[in-house]
Amino acid sequence: MKETAFIRQNKEKWAEYEEMLREHRHDPEKLNELFIRITDDLSYARTFYPHRSVRIYLNSLAQRVFYNIYRGKGFPMRRLKRFWTDELPQLFWEERRAFLLSCCIFFLAFAIGVVSSVIDPDFARIMLGDGYVDMTLNNIKAGDPMAVYKDSGPFGMTATIAGRNLFVAFQTALLGVLASIGTVFILMYNGVMIGAFQYFFIEHGVFWESFLTIWIHGTLEVSAIIIAGASGLVAGSGLLFPGTFTRGQAFRMSIRRGLKIFFGIVPVIVLAAIFESFFTRYTETPAFVRAAFIAASLLFVLWYFAWFPRHKAQTGAFAGSSAKAELAPDHTKPVDFTAIKSAGEILSDIFSVLRRQFGKAVRVLVAATGLFTLGSFGLSNVEPAMTFPFRDVSFWLFDILKEVDLFFFNESVPYLVFGQTLLLCGLSIAAFRAIAREEGAKVHGEWKAMLSMLLPAAGFVLSLKIQGIGLLCLIVYPFLALWAAVIYFENRNPVLALSRCFSLLRWGHGMMLGFFMLVLCYLMFAFIEFPVWNLALELFSWMIPRTDGAMEAYRSISTAAASMLILYFLYFLTMLGGALQYFSGREAHDAKNLYRELEQLGGKRQIRGLARE
Repeated sequence: MKETAFIRQNKEKWAEYEEMLREHRHDPEKLNELFIRITDDLSYARTFYPHRSVRIYLNSLAQRVFYNIYRGKGFPMRRLKRFWTDELPQLFWEERRAFLLSCCIFFLAFAIGVVSSVIDPDFARIMLGDGYVDMTLNNIKAGDPMAVYKDSGPFGMTATIAGRNLFVAFQTALLGVLASIGTVFILMYNGVMIGAFQYFFIEHGVFWESFLTIWIHGTLEVSAIIIAGASGLVAGSGLLFPGTFTRGQAFRMSIRRGLKIFFGIVPVIVLAAIFESFFTRYTETPAFVRAAFIAASLLFVLWYFAWFPRHKAQTGAFAGSSAKAELAPDHTKPVDFTAIKSAGEILSDIFSVLRRQFGKAVRVLVAATGLFTLGSFGLSNVEPAMTFPFRDVSFWLFDILKEVDLFFFNESVPYLVFGQTLLLCGLSIAAFRAIAREEGAKVHGEWKAMLSMLLPAAGFVLSLKIQGIGLLCLIVYPFLALWAAVIYFENRNPVLALSRCFSLLRWGHGMMLGFFMLVLCYLMFAFIEFPVWNLALELFSWMIPRTDGAMEAYRSISTAAASMLILYFLYFLTMLGGALQYFSGREAHDAKNLYRELEQLGGKRQIRGLARE
């Protein structure tokens, strides 16, 4: 068949396919049929018109169809609705024993707080602090015991309270990984504190006023703390009670279930912050209105978190257990570097690679941390305790992250920024070598690779100076990681690699990876900012000589080393993510694997054609 006849015969069909792709009418069955027909036409064109423009056109059309089939799925509203109406209630029902245990622990601690306040009138000062107690006593004398809720503007107050309560709930859930011990500790602490807090107002004769004011937001707030406690207990249950799974499988599964419960209470915490900021301040509102508001909040909690899951279970709405659905994928399978992947698949591949290359990664991270510690404290021109001085910022739980640039730009340590840049270059190479070992790609020479990584590493250091660990991480760091990957795997000039990087970058994937790294960063630094780290330091403090400044130096050096180990680990993960973004983006943009498959199809078609002739 002549080329003109081939085009005339099929052009209407191709035009219809192009229109379908333009209008995003992506019916799965039609896309499947479309891909088969286009590849069939392309195979024919490659056989009989190998050097004509029709082959190039069909190549482009097949690539677009391929991308629409294999690109990451969106997040439709039906999925979100199913999460709130099916998945979360089923999880609440299946983990109802953890909820009951969390309630019992909290109310036991609440009772301990009340009894302790009855026995010791100064117990409230121990739990709440002298400043808060004295301020509240002055407000009671002035005739406005709830004046504390009127001091700040509602919008700023909402953000502050929501952030603080989200952090407390997140810590409660997170510390469940310590075999649930940390979760029980936080539940006990909060229960005792709230019990002492409530009895303080009873003791001074303003119980009714305090109850009608505090519990406007406290009903949702305390419920969220209890549910966060349940999520922590669930997260730790896999480690303690693995059942028929391996302990590692059960632990990963329970963490996923625990985090899903935590995400389910985020709107409740935000709503409680809005109530506290906008409604609690109106203490002149009639008592029956405030009581009705509290009752409505309590009814909502009981309905959604207790009655609704039970009702769905009794009516047979839950089809089997959801436990196995939470089982993490098998990370022993090799990573597919020829597929177009979603952000979730890239995240899974990051930890799959990390698991297989764990020993090498640990050695690299420990070596980098050791070099940083020796270099920074060895070259410092001040005392160790003053090398990295972090201010204690009121109402901010991440004092180290607030001034993280001190680890890179520090007047006390000459040339620290240059040393850190070189260490980041080394970590980049280590991450890319780990990917290269998985993929079978060419490994560059040490010095050449080191030089090629200087600009991306300097970009990371400079961005830390400008913005620190903030929301710009969602865009800047994934882009820099992808840039470094393009330079390394394509052996390109760093400047020329920028345009290639923009063509491969998928902003949604990059932002998702950046968000994950940001959350992981705050999660890991929570351990250092939380008393658990101080307890760990105290555990080994007996080895420190009792000389002037020795203990302060020990704490400063240990905290700086732990902080940099976390930062290096996050940087290493970001580089792995950049490399995996590169391979996925390359397939989406270049479709090399598609072309290989089409060449095979074309070869088979040609053989069949010759046989027929």
